[in-house]
Amino acid sequence: MTLSDRIGANEVNGTNPAKSATILLVEDDGPLLVFFSTVLRREGYTVITAANGQEALDVADGRPDEPIHILLSDVAMPYMGGIQLAVNLRQTRPDLLVLVTSGLPQKEVSDRCGPEFKAEFLAKPFSVSDLSGMIKVLADTL
Repeated sequence: MTLSDRIGANEVNGTNPAKSATILLVEDDGPLLVFFSTVLRREGYTVITAANGQEALDVADGRPDEPIHILLSDVAMPYMGGIQLAVNLRQTRPDLLVLVTSGLPQKEVSDRCGPEFKAEFLAKPFSVSDLSGMIKVLADTL
């Protein structure tokens, strides 16, 4: 189902996917991890947290029957970065929506990802409203 199809289907049946979306939040900066998870939980999302890509992969692998709708991940982290994490998670969760964040320019991140990699991008530093808005856009496509 395409992004447009998902948005159209939600408008027709009146569902509110944001209230049921589960986000895997991956950030190696501890205070940011706590802050972002608090913000997203207050928005009504279920949030699973991890401090790096490897930990996130382990958490997701430990929940094979539980949905993860959105991956929100920093690009550069120890052990495994957000791009490799997304590639690995999509092997078992092909419909996973991805939002990567980075202090690097978007062009540099896009070059690292390659043309086949599909993800949204949020440049650091960003505001709470930027984060909430991007997540809402993604959740509204579920």
